[in-house]
Amino acid sequence: AARSGGQGMVSTGLASISGKLFPQTRQLLDTTDGDAVEEFTLTNTTVASSLPLQMLLYFNMHFSFFWGFLTLAIMIYKDSYLEVNSAYRILSPLLLSVWCLVEPLRLYFGFVGNLQEKVPQLTGFWLFTLLPQIPISFYFIISLPLRISGEKVVDGEVEVIPGSIQLPFDRAGSIVLIVMLGIEAIVGYVALRVMVKSQVLKFHLQRTRDEGASAVGKHVNRV
Repeated sequence: AARSGGQGMVSTGLASISGKLFPQTRQLLDTTDGDAVEEFTLTNTTVASSLPLQMLLYFNMHFSFFWGFLTLAIMIYKDSYLEVNSAYRILSPLLLSVWCLVEPLRLYFGFVGNLQEKVPQLTGFWLFTLLPQIPISFYFIISLPLRISGEKVVDGEVEVIPGSIQLPFDRAGSIVLIVMLGIEAIVGYVALRVMVKSQVLKFHLQRTRDEGASAVGKHVNRV
């Protein structure tokens, strides 16, 4: 019961946010029961799910697991064998932890929202893509954490030459991830607009059918 109540609160919150981002949905929220808000779906009309978004989500799911695992491994390697600055040592594990917590939820909202045509869940996916995932990925692109670039011998003693270097995957992997997230943000927004228009059309069609059926029923009763 507590779990279903929590899910209902999340769905209601996402529905409220989607109503503010897309004013067309407010009529649906105002004229449907609160218990049915999370459904936000009517049937027997054209499918509004986005195939490009679904393909992006599929590839992103696999790449995110690969990126997160390898980034964690590289982070442990740097901390164990290389000298890193204190800002990197504090920020990187914190941001990676936030990313790991948000990413499964973001992908879940994306799959559910797109496949089941649920505007609130798809809105949650889109918002989580913009914040915090894109800024975190951008951080891992621009951060230059390593401060050891070589050694030199001075008067018989070895001195460290301070500098900033990165391992190859640091920049390349994060660039691929942020490009993927950027495309998802654009495609996700387009999919949201299409889905909102589809949901509004479905709502009006269903309402017209219900009103027509009600009018026919009243006419039959009078006869």
